[in-house]
Formats: sequence, C-alpha cells, structure tokens
Amino acid sequence: MKWATLISFVILISAHFGKSDTNPICEHFTEVKEEGFKAFVLVALSQNLYESGYEELVLLTREIATAGGACCGENPSADCSKNEAELFQSAICASNEIVNKNKLQDCCAKTGDERHQCFLEHKKNNPRHKEVKKMYSGKEKCEAFKDNKLSYTGAFIYRYSRMHVMMQPRIIIDFARKIGELAEDCCAQADNLDTCFYEKGREVRNYMASVTAQSHSLCAISKKYGERVIKAKKVAQYSQKLPQATPEEIGDITQKITSSVFTCCSGDSVKCMKERKQIIEDVCARDDIVSRTKHLAECCKRSIVEKGFCIEHMEPDEKPADLSEKVESYIKDADVCEKFAVGKDLFIGGFLYEYARRHPELSNQMLLRIAKGYEDELTKCCATDNPPECYGKADEKLHAAVQENLSHFQKICTIVKTQGKAAYEKLMVIRYTSIMPTASFEGIRAITYRMGGIMQECCAKDQSKLMPCAEEKMSDLLDETCAENDPATINKNVEACCNDFYSHRRLCMLDMKPDTESAPPEFSADSFPITEDLCTMSDADSLTASVKLLYEVVRLKPTITMEQIKTLTDGFNGLKAKCCADENKQLCFETERATFINASKALLTA
Repeated sequence: MKWATLISFVILISAHFGKSDTNPICEHFTEVKEEGFKAFVLVALSQNLYESGYEELVLLTREIATAGGACCGENPSADCSKNEAELFQSAICASNEIVNKNKLQDCCAKTGDERHQCFLEHKKNNPRHKEVKKMYSGKEKCEAFKDNKLSYTGAFIYRYSRMHVMMQPRIIIDFARKIGELAEDCCAQADNLDTCFYEKGREVRNYMASVTAQSHSLCAISKKYGERVIKAKKVAQYSQKLPQATPEEIGDITQKITSSVFTCCSGDSVKCMKERKQIIEDVCARDDIVSRTKHLAECCKRSIVEKGFCIEHMEPDEKPADLSEKVESYIKDADVCEKFAVGKDLFIGGFLYEYARRHPELSNQMLLRIAKGYEDELTKCCATDNPPECYGKADEKLHAAVQENLSHFQKICTIVKTQGKAAYEKLMVIRYTSIMPTASFEGIRAITYRMGGIMQECCAKDQSKLMPCAEEKMSDLLDETCAENDPATINKNVEACCNDFYSHRRLCMLDMKPDTESAPPEFSADSFPITEDLCTMSDADSLTASVKLLYEVVRLKPTITMEQIKTLTDGFNGLKAKCCADENKQLCFETERATFINASKALLTA
C-alpha cells in the first residue's frame, strides 16, 4: 500500500548518496518511489516553514516531487546534479509568498553552503508547535483514513514535524507508518473502533514517547556533555550487544556512531542519513565481525529498509563461552596502576568494554557509574602503599552498587504489581512535588504519568531486562526534562542535579530532600475542588482529581509525612463515599467540604 512505502525513504534516500555525480536525485527518486520522496520533503518543509499551513505545504511538496521526477526524464536539468537539500531550498526560495511569510529573505539571498547553514539556523530557531489535541471518534478516524490514506498520515507528519523540528525524518516517518498501520488494523473491524484505537493505540503512543525521549535525550547529552560521554555510552551499548567483538572493533563502530550523533542533532537531515547509511554499510560489510555474531548477522540479512532499525534495537548476543565471569586483569594484575598512569581514558575505556560485555543485564547508566567508580578507586588506591590490596576490593564495592540499584527498581515493581500503576504515580506526585513545589501541576503530572507508564512496561519484563529498560527510559525522561526546562527557575537543588555527571543525575534526584526554602503558596479553599461532580467522574478524571489534591497538599507543606497524607486522603475518600451516597449530594458536599478544608488547613499550617 502506498502509505506503507513511507518508511522506505528513511534509509534508501542515502543508499547511493555520492555514487552518482550526474543525477543523484533521479537515483533516489527511483529507489524510494514518489510517495516516499514526498514523505521526506513534507517533514523537511514542515520543520522549516512554521508559518505555512498543511495544505500550502502539500502543494509545495507536490511541486518538489514533480521536479524530482523530472530528473528521471530524458533531458534532466543541471539542478538534478544537486542534493535534496538544495532542491528543497530552491523551491522554497522561488515562492515570494512563502519566503515572506516565513521570514526567509536573508537565507534566500545567499547561495551554496551559506544558504544551507542559514536554513539550518532558521529551523533551530523556529518555535516548537504545541499541539492542541482534538478528540476524534474511531469512526471519524476511519472515515478520514479510508477517504485518503496518504492525507491521513501526511497530516500526522505535518503536526509532529512542527512539534519536533530537530528530529530526524526517519523517526517521524517511522511513526507515520505505525499510525497508518494502526488505522489499517482498527478500521478493518466492524465495531469497537474506539476500543481498538485506545487499546492498540496505547502501544503506539508508548513507542513514540519512548523513541522521542531517547532522541531528545541523546541530543541533549551531546550538547551538554560532549563527545566523551556519548562515546562512553555507545561503547557500553555495543559492548553489550556484540560481546564477541574486539575492543578495537567496538571502538571503530562507536566512533563512527558518535560522529553521526552530532551530525543528526545539528538538524542536517540529508547529511545525517548519509552518515547513518554509510555506518550500516560499513558494519555489515565487516564479515570478520558479522560472522561471529547472531543478531547482527540477522540484521544485516534484512532489507535495506530494515537494517538500521534492527541494529539499533537488537538484543545482546550470547557471551563467548571462554569469557571469564569477572574482569580479572583489572582487579588482580599487579601493574594496573602503571597502565592507568600511561593512558587513563584508554584504560578505563577498556575496563568499560570488558565489564559491559559480561553484563547485558545492566543499564548504560549503571555501567558508566561502575567505570567512574573504578576510576575513582584507582585514583585513590594508586596513591597508597599497597595498591593491589586496595583495588582488589573494587569488584565487591561495584557489585554492591549494582545490587542497590536493582533493588530500587524491584521495590517499584512490587508497588506496581501489587497496588497498581496509579498508586506508584501518586507516590511520585508526592515525591516530586515535595522537591520542586514551585513546578506546575501539569508539569508534575506529565512527568509522573510517564514514569508510571515506563515502570508498568519494564516491570513486565524478565529480571535480566528490568534495569536496562527502567533506568534507560527514566534517564531519557530526566535528560529531556532538564533540557526543555530551565532548572534554575525551579530551585537550586534541581539545577545541581541537572548539572551533575550524566550517569549520576537520576541518583541525585533520588537523594534530593524536600524544598524548604521556596515560599509555599497561601492556603486557599479554591485549591480543593470538592463538589458533587466527583460522583460522576470517569476513572481517569477521578484519578486526576485525587492526584491534584495530593499536589496541592504537598506544595503547601513539602515536609508533610506519609502519615499526614494518609489522614488527609482517608478524609477525602470518606467524604466522597459519604456524600455520593447521600440523597442531597450538593448539601452534603457543601457541609463536609468546609469541615475537611478546616481540618486540612490546621494540619498543613501547623
């Protein structure tokens, strides 16, 4: 189906990039077909032309696609020797209306690389569109999908691209494919359309949220911490995925990936895809590596469309049979300090590689903390009279840190499994409101809701996958939150954690104490919307109401104890049960609300 070809453009646009000096646009257009070409163009235009509407961009997309198709004609123009970015920019600059509307006069007055860089800066400075969600019934969605499938996914591409102007087109097009598949699946049913879109859509929404957070996190890390941290993160990841690979092979792969991260985070979509495609080709061409792997070998057998996503998400291979349980040479050899002194970064990088390939059950953040902990141990031990005796105990200390981290997530899973996701979310609302009482309810609720979704997903996995799932996703959420907000406007403690070592950020937040320095708001009865509406609320609205109550209570008294919270919530639940069963609900709520508010005020202002 045509809309399903969208994803093919993600990889294929760069499949022969640079291999044809005469007519690369025709070569790409032929590979991805017209609809795939249009999908990429629409992403690029939507990210750059913030002031232009969807229909206007659809028309421009068609014009550019026509120009791309003309490059495959008998007499292609000289412009066909240019790359896609030049084609897009020339088409934009040819429209005075679009140029003026989007304030691109300066960019269009430039040529060549100067114009290209100007367009990139323009895109970076575009405001992020905040989507106003419109609720459509399953029937309405299916009518729109059946009427025009390409328009259905195209409208999604337009909206999402405006919300995420720096996101790689391949990711947005992948999301559009999943949105199309969801509609295709649900609209084939005769009834229960709303249920289908809600239930099956949850998996799509969670996937999109996870990949989006991961993408934002990687770019935020690269911007804040630079190449060293990105390289270390990638060494940890691919040492786990490819435990058969040598440190030199892992180093070569991760160096190329690290370089592409900075290109892709710059917003240069065409160059990003070119580099990514080249990395995939290089890795899969390495028979010496591929022949020793299982999952990488399987990924490299897939179509050009699927290889990149497969490699990114592949599971770790089995560890080599002769791989020792512990990193013996790093904790027993007598010359450790000499090697450490010669080249600290190289030595610690080797330790990270060896530890990661032995422990696929650990998160990247845990592995980076272990490497940092080992480095700190060597710094201390190598200054003692008996270094081997000192650093020989490092493994025990690192193991204890691993068990403590795993125990933390296991305790959360016990709550989620025995009390439910909502109970965990409420605990997190209490926790995060106490450490940042000046944050908005919407902000606190958004974070804690996503935390609940993450732990519900990760707690359903095997124990061996719990930490990689939970800490990776929680860290992505934290990275995204620190990057999108100015932590200094919340309080100095949050700012300190957001500026901590990358792998220590989450632990810093866990150790944070309630904020007692920010002035609490004045007590107001309006903060307690307790009315007869509580009796007819949906489960979702009822949960929001109870969470809002917790938020208001904790921000009034960040040091509130769990016993005091239980007293208030028991009172609230008792009030609700009593008045919802009363014949005169309105009078009951008016009377009981006043009593509850007075009791709450006495407790919170004591």
